[in-house]
Amino acid sequence: MTFVVLATEPDDPTAELAYDDRVTVLDRLLEQLAANNVSDVRIVARPEAAPVLRKNGREVIESPDLAGDLFEIGRLARSAGELYLAHADLVISDELLIRLLRDKTTTAITAKQPVTGKRPAVRIARRRVVSAGSPFHQVTDPDGVFRGALKIGEPERLADLCDRLTMLVDLLPRVDVPVRRLGRRAAEGPEVFVDNDARDEFDRRVEQHPVLGATAPRGDDAAGLLLVALVRTGVRVAARNVDVLVCERVLTPEQAAAARQAVEAVDEDGVRLDAAVKSNDGFFTTYFVSSYSKYIARWAARMRLTPNMVTCISMAIAAIAALWFAEGTRTGLVTGGILLYFAFVFDCVDGQVARYTRQFSTLGAWLDATFDRAKEYLAYAGLAVGYSVAHPGDVWGLACAVIILQTCRHMVDFSFAVHKGAAPPAPIKEIPLDVPDDSLLDPPARPAPARRGGAGMLAVRVSAALERVPGARWAKKIVILPIGERFALIALTAAFFDARVTFLALLAWGGLAAAYTLSGRILRSLA
Repeated sequence: MTFVVLATEPDDPTAELAYDDRVTVLDRLLEQLAANNVSDVRIVARPEAAPVLRKNGREVIESPDLAGDLFEIGRLARSAGELYLAHADLVISDELLIRLLRDKTTTAITAKQPVTGKRPAVRIARRRVVSAGSPFHQVTDPDGVFRGALKIGEPERLADLCDRLTMLVDLLPRVDVPVRRLGRRAAEGPEVFVDNDARDEFDRRVEQHPVLGATAPRGDDAAGLLLVALVRTGVRVAARNVDVLVCERVLTPEQAAAARQAVEAVDEDGVRLDAAVKSNDGFFTTYFVSSYSKYIARWAARMRLTPNMVTCISMAIAAIAALWFAEGTRTGLVTGGILLYFAFVFDCVDGQVARYTRQFSTLGAWLDATFDRAKEYLAYAGLAVGYSVAHPGDVWGLACAVIILQTCRHMVDFSFAVHKGAAPPAPIKEIPLDVPDDSLLDPPARPAPARRGGAGMLAVRVSAALERVPGARWAKKIVILPIGERFALIALTAAFFDARVTFLALLAWGGLAAAYTLSGRILRSLA
């Protein structure tokens, strides 16, 4: 991992602006990188700024101009496993920097915000940068800004681009108008395999401090130019929106002070905790578990409990619930229902702990999925035993029918999840680097072809339309009887009625859910 810091503003280096009474902006960035075990940090600077930046033993690579910056970046990319680019005058939240360092793909930090022309503009579609601007490249209908930090997961490709741009950059004419407006929105259309679930930080508009971003950089921007090159040569560049976090280039003392205030105003631990909760969970999980389970997750993390430990705690609680169900008494059924609810709470907590502490493992994912099934089937067994104890007949046939139904549903869900992404993504249209505008990406002027018909596409359009109807999104989630609703149904029907009612309710609702899900899968596959 190599992190390249670009100190290319002319005159006094903006990297040496005071962040606070203790450190400069560059000092802070270097401390953040050291705290995240990034040891290979290279500073690229202009010769006149190098003596100032070399204080405290910093190693500085001198570069006379933009072509020199690109040459040095290309040279470093050839020996790097992953390469990161950021400006030396960047003030970034700790949490956002960690997210960038942990991203698995080529990623640019962006902000969905009004474009003023002061900073590099980008157009974002489906969480991907589809067009980017630079002093030499125009971008059409931009809806965001590149915030000056970039991760490249394909260093060899980056090195080739640097070589091409090194020879080309002095020949590129500057564009007079950096932004081109067509006034048309790109046709997005409904996605065949993806429901439009809860919108998260990637879709939020960003409110910016009026002082920040108000000054246009005067120096060269190799990171912005390489973002253009990556996008134009068909690399899928993920757009990581800053949301409430901070990522700003500071070019004046006033901006440095404003950026520090913005950083201090954000509860980064709270942001990380909120991000640990899934944004597209079911209704019951969202409103009756996740509203407070994240605080249990934070407590568990402080107690040094690993996600796998929490998974085992959840399994143990479910086993005890099954034993109470096996009592067959009203007290046993009520107690078992309460314990089953808390088993599900801790089932949610284990994933939240994993996301909050960033502890992910193949074992943990497998253990979680396996124990989910084990907890559910243990509850069925406990209920069936308890019914046999308290009643003359038995419900083992119903219990087996529920297990078979649920097993078939899981088989369909998992097989669909595996194959829905099997088709390769459509190739990205490429644009020559010496073409100043991105008009090759414009939608066709001729009328669009008639929409595809058929029941499959109709189902997709209806599903997408329902997302905009208040309450319909939750109804779609409830009807499929996800695990939260299923555990709630088991707990409530067992506590208030008996195992027979529980199994009949599971068969009725589960059968409806299976029919709804299977028909939806078939129709979407035909769309």
